[in-house]
Amino acid sequence: MLAGMPAQSGLNWHDGNGPAIRPQAAYDRAGPPSRSPHLSVDIDTTCRNVIACTSASGGAGLSTFAAMLAHRLAERGLPCALVDADFTGGGLDMLIGIENEEGERFETLDAPLGRLEGEALNRELPEWDGVRVLSFDPWNGPVPNWWQAQAAVRALSEANHAVIVDAGRGEALHGIAEIGDAAQLVVVELSVLGLARASSHIGRLRERVSGDDVIGDRRSTPFVVGIAPRGTAKGTGVVDVREAADYLGLEIAGPVKANRRLCSDILSGLGIRLGSRATRRTVDRAAGWAESLLGGGTRSAR
Repeated sequence: MLAGMPAQSGLNWHDGNGPAIRPQAAYDRAGPPSRSPHLSVDIDTTCRNVIACTSASGGAGLSTFAAMLAHRLAERGLPCALVDADFTGGGLDMLIGIENEEGERFETLDAPLGRLEGEALNRELPEWDGVRVLSFDPWNGPVPNWWQAQAAVRALSEANHAVIVDAGRGEALHGIAEIGDAAQLVVVELSVLGLARASSHIGRLRERVSGDDVIGDRRSTPFVVGIAPRGTAKGTGVVDVREAADYLGLEIAGPVKANRRLCSDILSGLGIRLGSRATRRTVDRAAGWAESLLGGGTRSAR
């Protein structure tokens, strides 16, 4: 993280690179001006401990992988928050089995001045095995305004070593700069259609950071995870990871294969348990990449 964080966070995220974060603008209860968030907020939006997870294919396993990544980082001793910014879907708390836990959700969150205090928000969130979770349940309330989501992500970045954001297909990247300017992890379905969609999606991500002198090369290159499509007969239609990597021109971690027990647990509301050893290795690779970006250790994804 950059210098200039509020002293009450008790954490020092300064990595010696980039300008200091300037104080966030405050708004009255009517909300901020009706302009683009990139224009109406005079701050450096690069929260260097935020990782935005997206996928061009719905149902590819993005939310499950994002949750596994946050869980693994917490197991490594890194205070972590998991944010549900898939505002077209939501339900992350149900996915991990904590829907009955008391605590704040996006639909109950109030940030009338466009600001939230990180430690206070952390204490109000439900906890999943050491991970603070800010979910969104669209059946219980409206989609948050962009300044509410922005305030939540920035506050959690002040109070945690890492913030993993499930950003769905990426709609939030265009309206919330703290997510759009974050490091990117992309989940790719290993099918012909999935790879075609992923190529376009990754191209748009790279356009966002081209020429940016704040985000270095390692942050501008997304970490890509390959997920085997579900419901195929004996692997028919599954593209090999090496072929997929050649097509995208990027290294791909995986493949993560469908796990019947995991699918049954999720559909039954029992939450997430890590699956096979191969899945664990892929999650570990992603955690190593994340940790190297965050400056939390010397592990690296190779």
